[in-house]
Amino acid sequence: MPDQFPKQLLLNFPAHPEFNFSNFVISQGSRFAFEAAKNFCSQNQTLYHSLFLFGQENLGKTHLLLSIGNLVVERGARAIYIKGGDFSKKIGEGKSLQEQQTQLMDVDYFLLDDVEEMASSTAAQEKLYNIYNTIIDNGGKVAFTSSFSPEKIKNAESYLTSRFEWGMLAEIKSIDDETTSKIIQKLANDISLTLPKNIINYLLTRIPRDFISIQNAISTINQESYTQKKKVTLPLVKDALIKYLD
Repeated sequence: MPDQFPKQLLLNFPAHPEFNFSNFVISQGSRFAFEAAKNFCSQNQTLYHSLFLFGQENLGKTHLLLSIGNLVVERGARAIYIKGGDFSKKIGEGKSLQEQQTQLMDVDYFLLDDVEEMASSTAAQEKLYNIYNTIIDNGGKVAFTSSFSPEKIKNAESYLTSRFEWGMLAEIKSIDDETTSKIIQKLANDISLTLPKNIINYLLTRIPRDFISIQNAISTINQESYTQKKKVTLPLVKDALIKYLD
């Protein structure tokens, strides 16, 4: 990656290998998006060269986007990842960056996370429109994530919204009870924390249904167990959640 790009701006792959398709926890609400993302990586001809993943925060959109990048690079493709906010500030509003824009287009997979973060900048949208068209025309693929479906992105220009809608749209919905239980159990197992079934059922009624909230709750319970030097019981969990939710 050229030195002129700050490390935090762009990710060249492989990057963050902990994000891959094999460890993505599939739920009823994410199964379609998961399959769409995997098919997007196919070396065979796919019916769509643009993918738009959307849904509320912390449900796995970034996980799938990074999984795409890591998998296609293993197969010899070139992929690059950038967040919408960084694109807007560093590329969209930047001056004399034609060479950098050209480098962004010279990939097989262009992955843009949180696309709504650049919608307030007309200049950024124009540059993204140009990058999108160039990559697709060259036989590449473009994937986006957003907290909103294309038509609900505030201040998005119609010409860009139409591009978002050209390809495959896949919504990631809230996690169901069964999948939330699996995530709770997996996160507990990862840190050697034993959670009885009644504790897991209790957590299902008390914590938000997104990965970060679940992870933070398990970490808080583990810390409380360590501090009290006790096994995990319902009273201990209630004490921990009071601290967590406060």
